[in-house]
Amino acid sequence: MNPYKRAALLLIRLVASGFILFGLLDLGVYVLKHFLHKADWQVMRCLLSGVPVVIGLVILIKSPAIAARLTQDFDE
Repeated sequence: MNPYKRAALLLIRLVASGFILFGLLDLGVYVLKHFLHKADWQVMRCLLSGVPVVIGLVILIKSPAIAARLTQDFDE
């Protein structure tokens, strides 16, 4: 495998993991707040907290294709 492609793949996977981690932490803090304070649930807030997780999963699944597209000029 091309070293540029490996580096791009590592960076893309790192960004995707950051999205997933941020989304899960945000959702976890929201759930913890509601368990401790017995507040009302807002469905829209829960859905919006899940958006970064979905974005991260899509990037993680598509990471080989994204890395190949980014490094196609270096293969020549």
